[in-house]
Amino acid sequence: MKLDRTGFQRWFVALLMLSLLLTTTHQGEAEAAKQATPAPQATQITDIVIAGQPLNNKIKPLLIDGKLMVPLKPYAEAVGASYHWDAKQKQITLQKWAAPLILKERLRKNQQQLIFKVVGKDVYVPLRDVSLELGYTLEKTNTQIQIEPPSHGKLKEQLYEGDLVAAREAFIRLERHSVHPYIEVHRPNTELLSSVYMFPQGEALRYFTVNGDVLSLVEVKDDFPMVTYQGYVGAPFDNTFTMEYDPLELFLANKAKDQWGTYPKLNKPLIYEYTTGWGDSSTTFYGRITMDKKDELLGTTGDPISGLRADAKQIMKTFKLPWESRTDVRSTMK
Repeated sequence: MKLDRTGFQRWFVALLMLSLLLTTTHQGEAEAAKQATPAPQATQITDIVIAGQPLNNKIKPLLIDGKLMVPLKPYAEAVGASYHWDAKQKQITLQKWAAPLILKERLRKNQQQLIFKVVGKDVYVPLRDVSLELGYTLEKTNTQIQIEPPSHGKLKEQLYEGDLVAAREAFIRLERHSVHPYIEVHRPNTELLSSVYMFPQGEALRYFTVNGDVLSLVEVKDDFPMVTYQGYVGAPFDNTFTMEYDPLELFLANKAKDQWGTYPKLNKPLIYEYTTGWGDSSTTFYGRITMDKKDELLGTTGDPISGLRADAKQIMKTFKLPWESRTDVRSTMK
């Protein structure tokens, strides 16, 4: 039989083109699958609890790009934050503390940014990322996620209902990033380290502290350590470190500059713990600021290099005066 070469060539070319077309189609579908955003999925998490209260879940949380996303409005209401949607910039501003959180649409160039996602008519935000940025902690079980402020559980009980020693220790242990200062701190160009805590006599739920050239009043609010007053108590530090000013004296005389918040009027002495030094070589001073603004040094502890003796007084062991009793106990059930 004579082979019709012309017909065979046409048939062979047609098969080859069909094979190329199918290959190209499969490759295109695979590439599109890689680039496409996975469709939101309903989650098995049925209960999200924020500070002991269930999140309003009329709009269910979704899994989007591997993140658990929750509707913005009920979440903001649950954490006590306000929010603003900027249509032009395509970003959301979530405001609870001094520094706002900015959420933007996902960009491949910045995978670390806070993002939001619009699904239908609802705006979703990543539960874990935003909660951690606001200072909350997260605990997960099989069917529940608990979003808690830094003071919760045994720490909260110790803080609100413990004696002065336990409560002051608990307050100082709280994470400092939750304080959220409002005034920029200028730090000295020196290796000298210092810290100061000044509690009103009989109290454990508020203290004064000096950081750089800023004095702050930190109080427990909604189970968070929050700054409620700040002011500059010295000229901004330059390259030369100086201690030619008394920050506490400026505060007590109400002469702090650029004050933020309401100036707190004190009607009781301040019990203080002041530590200063370089690295492991440090000295801690314990004492009291009286109502007539006098400094009563009650004891010191220090590195043996300093040559200072260690007074065996109760305040140095417990940060509590021997005759002091607590006056600000709260119930954890509130």
